[in-house]
Amino acid sequence: MTSQNYRDSGAQLSDVGELLRSTRRKRNLSLAEVAAATRIKAVYLEALEDSEYSVLPGSAYVTGFIRNYARFLGLHPDEVLEDFYAFRPPPSPVVKPATRVLASVQTRRLRKRFVWTLLSVAILLACGFAIKQYNAAYDHSYAASPPHLTPQNLGANLTKARIITRSPRTARVLLLHLRATSPVWVRVTADGKRVFQGLLHHHGRAWTARASIYVMTYDGSRVKAVRNGTRLGSIAARPGLGVWSATPSGWKRIS
Repeated sequence: MTSQNYRDSGAQLSDVGELLRSTRRKRNLSLAEVAAATRIKAVYLEALEDSEYSVLPGSAYVTGFIRNYARFLGLHPDEVLEDFYAFRPPPSPVVKPATRVLASVQTRRLRKRFVWTLLSVAILLACGFAIKQYNAAYDHSYAASPPHLTPQNLGANLTKARIITRSPRTARVLLLHLRATSPVWVRVTADGKRVFQGLLHHHGRAWTARASIYVMTYDGSRVKAVRNGTRLGSIAARPGLGVWSATPSGWKRIS
């Protein structure tokens, strides 16, 4: 159908819906036929003819439906829409005040920042408590206890024993040197006393003891050891929590 200027034909312009209905009836078309051709639901076409625009999904749909309906009936769609807006002005867009937009954005940012701060504090407290409990447990486990010496377990009668004066022997010293291929956390206990806890670096550290030196780390594969001049290489083949002991007689892993 070709578009025509219905204003020149003397059509009534006071009601766009009535114009659409009268034009459809002049062409002997039913709502079902128009709906099939325009792909607009019949209920929406009827709402346009009755000026019941609240039935339609939104103002954008009203404009599109009127344009398609008018074009199908051979009317000029722009003129029909012009009269539609003349009797029914388009609603003014509601603009949210800028201050409210900025305030809502700032509120969301502050809320996210507060939540992340709480999570960070909770994680730090949990880690600190776990490390404290872990250190306390190992301090009790590896603290060296002095031997209990009595005349009976020495196997001598002090009242009858001869006093033999001998020159004191030089005590054997245990020397342990640790070096990290990359920074790694290590704790070292020498003769029951913690002497180091922190990150071990490439330049390494050395400690001496008389009885034993315990080493604890989360990744022994990055720690190389030298005991009394003997190179031991990496103290572990793979990462994992472990404890090793160095004594004058040797070196071994205990957990």
